Amino acid sequence: MRISIQWLRDWLDFSWNTEEIARRLTMGGIEVEAMEPAAPPFHSVVVAAVQSVAAHPEADKLRIAQVDAGDGTLRTIVCGAANLAEGQRVPLALPGAELPGNKKIAISELRGVRSEGMLCAAGELGLEDGSSGLLILDAEAPVGADLRTYLHLDDEILTLGITPNRGDALSIKGVARDLYALGAQQLHDPRAVTQDHEWSQQDSTQEPVQGDYSVSIEAEARTACPSYTALWIDGVPSRLPDFLRERLRRAGQRSIHPMVDLLNLWMFDTGQPLHAFDADTIRGGLCVRWARTGEVLDALDGRDLNLEPDMLVIADAQGPVALAGIIGGRRSSVTAQTRSIILEAAFFQPKAIQGRARRLGLQTDAAMRYERGVDFNLAPQVARGVLAQMMELATVQLRVSRSFTLKGQLPASVEISLRQKRLERVMGMPYAAAVVEQLLTRLGLQIRPVQDGWQATAPSHRFDLRIEADLIEEVGRIYGYDHLPAHRPRGLLQAVPDNQSSSQQLRHILQARDYHEVITYSFISQESQNDFQPNADAPALLNPLSADLAVMRASLWPGLLQTLQFNAKRQQDRIRLFEMGRIFSADRQSMILAGCIWGAADRENWAQTARDVDFFDLKGDVAAILALWPQTHFEFQTLSTEHALHPGQAAEILVEGCRIGMLGALHPTLAARYDLDKSAFFFYLDIEMLEHLQKGRHFTALSPYPALRRDMALVIPDNIEAGAVLAAMQQAASAVVQEIRIFDRYQGESLPAGTYSLAFALILQDRERTLTEADVQMELERMLTAVKQIGSIELRA
Repeated sequence: MRISIQWLRDWLDFSWNTEEIARRLTMGGIEVEAMEPAAPPFHSVVVAAVQSVAAHPEADKLRIAQVDAGDGTLRTIVCGAANLAEGQRVPLALPGAELPGNKKIAISELRGVRSEGMLCAAGELGLEDGSSGLLILDAEAPVGADLRTYLHLDDEILTLGITPNRGDALSIKGVARDLYALGAQQLHDPRAVTQDHEWSQQDSTQEPVQGDYSVSIEAEARTACPSYTALWIDGVPSRLPDFLRERLRRAGQRSIHPMVDLLNLWMFDTGQPLHAFDADTIRGGLCVRWARTGEVLDALDGRDLNLEPDMLVIADAQGPVALAGIIGGRRSSVTAQTRSIILEAAFFQPKAIQGRARRLGLQTDAAMRYERGVDFNLAPQVARGVLAQMMELATVQLRVSRSFTLKGQLPASVEISLRQKRLERVMGMPYAAAVVEQLLTRLGLQIRPVQDGWQATAPSHRFDLRIEADLIEEVGRIYGYDHLPAHRPRGLLQAVPDNQSSSQQLRHILQARDYHEVITYSFISQESQNDFQPNADAPALLNPLSADLAVMRASLWPGLLQTLQFNAKRQQDRIRLFEMGRIFSADRQSMILAGCIWGAADRENWAQTARDVDFFDLKGDVAAILALWPQTHFEFQTLSTEHALHPGQAAEILVEGCRIGMLGALHPTLAARYDLDKSAFFFYLDIEMLEHLQKGRHFTALSPYPALRRDMALVIPDNIEAGAVLAAMQQAASAVVQEIRIFDRYQGESLPAGTYSLAFALILQDRERTLTEADVQMELERMLTAVKQIGSIELRA
C-alpha cells in the first residue's frame, strides 16, 4: 500500500521527518518497503491559461496556442496534443526548464513557427496517471503559479507491507492511528461530518421499505451483512479538484470516473470500501442475498462470472448487479452518461467474502479489505462523509436513504484479560501500570484496571485483538522492541544423545559440503513440469494464483533450477543448493531430498588450479550422504532415458534393484533454455525409502595386527563399467579385505583399442593374526577370478 506523507498530515500532527516515520512504522510492525518522491525533479514549469488555439499552417497534427503564463505577455506555443482547447489551464515548461529525463526546454521553431516553451502531459512531468494528452488543471488554477507548489509535489511516498492480520492498517487513517500510538502528537478526524438528513433505519425485526426504491437483506444473509447503507443521490461530480486527482495518483490508482475516483479516495483514506450503482439501471430496488444456482454476473473486468450459492450478491429484480465486497457488474456501472447513483456503504463479515475472489480469479482492493476485516461501525459514517463532499463538488440532492444496522448480528465486543505478571514474564521486563494503560489507550482500547492487571475492550476496527497474547504483542511493539532488555542465555550444558533424525543428518552433511538449503514453491508452471516430468500425474489447481503456480510439483528440480538461474544471473560463480520437500502425484506424496551444483568446483585459492564441477563431484556428495547407511549396498547404474538429464552423464541409484534416487548433468537443451553457460548437475534421493533401510554404525575393535596394501591394475573392455568390476571384487573378497578403492583410471596408446585401465588399492588386515604373502596372494587371485567372469578382463602388465 502506498501512502502520501502530506495526506497523512490530514489525520495526524507530527514533527518527524520521513526517515523517522519509516523507522517507527517498521519497528512497530508495519514494514516500509520503499520510500520515493511523489514526483521527479523538474523546474520552471508554471500554470498557464490557453487564450486561443489556431491550426498550424504547415502541419495538420500541430496547433498554435497563445497562452498566458502570468507575466503579462502572451506566449506562442506549438503543440500536438489532441485535447488542447481554448480556456484551459495547463502546465507550461518555460524556456530554460529542465524536465525529468534531463529534457531541457528552449525556444525553438517547429515547421516555421516559433515556439516559446512546451505544454506538458502528465507523463512528461513524471506524473503518470493513465491519462493521455495534456495535463488539464482546474479552471481556477492560479495562472503563473509554480506547478510544483500548486500541486504540492514536494511530497514523499511510503510503500508499506501490511501483514494479513492488520486489515485495520490498509488506509491512511489506520496508519495514522498506529503512528499516534507510536508517539505522534495529535490524532484528529478530517472526515468528521454532521448532517441533518433523515436516515431510514431498520433492524432485523422490521420489514424492508418498499415503493419505487426498496432495499432489503434476506433473512439468510443478515449474518453475512449486518450493516448496509444505500443512498439514492441525484447528480454526480463531473471532475475532481486537482488536489484529489493528485492524491489518487500518489495512491497508485488510475483515474476511472470522477464518482468512482472519489469513492476510491474515501476507501484509501478511511479503509471503508464503497460502491456506486447507476441508479437508472436498477430495476425494483436492491436486495442483499446469497447467489442462486446458475446466476451469472457481468463483472466490471469484462468477464461473465458463474456464481455459486455460497457467494453473497447485491441483486435487483433482473439479477445480480454486484458480487458483495468484491466487484460490481457492467450493467449497473457508473459511466459518462450517469446522472444519479445509488451509493453503497456496507459491512460484510470476513467469512462471507474470504476465498470467493480467489476462486473466481479476482483480486480487488475491496476484497482484500473485507477479507481481513473492516470496521463494522464505519459504513454509515463514511456514507455521510461522501454525501457531504459530493455536495461541495457538485449540485447533488439526496433523494432517498436506506440504512440497516442489525445490531444483533454485528461482531460482539470482546473483553480481554491482561495479567501484569504474564506481560512482564513474556516481555522480560517490568512495566509501570500507567505506561501500559497509556499505550493501550492510545491504540483505541477501553481499559479497566482489575486486581491482577487490566480488562481491555478492543475497538471495532481491530479484528486481530482477541486473546491476552495479542495485547502483550501490542504493548511490546508500541513500547518498542528496541527497548527490551538484553539478557545472556542461562542453562546447563549436557551431552546430547545421538538421536538426530535422518533429515537433520542429511542437512548437516550437505551444509558441511557447502550446500545452501532453499525452500521453493510447491506449485510450479505446467511448462516447468513438462521440462522435467512430462508424464507426471500431479494435481492441477482449479484457481491458481498465476500461470507460474498452476500445478503441484512432481519434482524438486524445477524449483532448484529456477533458484540456480536466479543466482547465476547475479554473478554467483559457485552454486550448491539443496531442498528437502514433498513432491505430488494423483494419489500420494513423497518426501524427497534434491540438490544441484554449478560453477567452480572449489572456492578460489592459491593451492590448486580452478576447474568447474563435474559428474563425479556430485557423485561424491551423494556418496557422502549414502554413507549414513553403511550396511546397505548402493549400486550406481548408467541411465540414458531420463528426460531432463544428459544421456551420457546420468545414473540411477539402486538398492536390490529398486530405484531410490538419480543423479546426472542437466540436459543441454534445458541448460540452454535457462541461459546456463556451464553444466549443472542434479540429484535426488527418496527419503522415505531410505528411512526403511537398516541404519546405524557399530563399533568394531581395532585389530592389533598390521594392515597390508596391495595395488591391482586391470585392463577392462570399454563396455564394462567400473562399478560392475568393483562390485565383483567386493563380493569375492573375504573378511580380511577391509577396503577396495579406485585410485587411477587410464586410457591411451599403450592399451589395446577399446579398453581402459583401472588401478585398485586393496587394504587387507586380519583381526586374529598377521597375514602372510600367501594369504594376500590368495585374496588377489580370488578377486581376479571373479572379475574375469564378467568379461575379458586381464591384469595390466
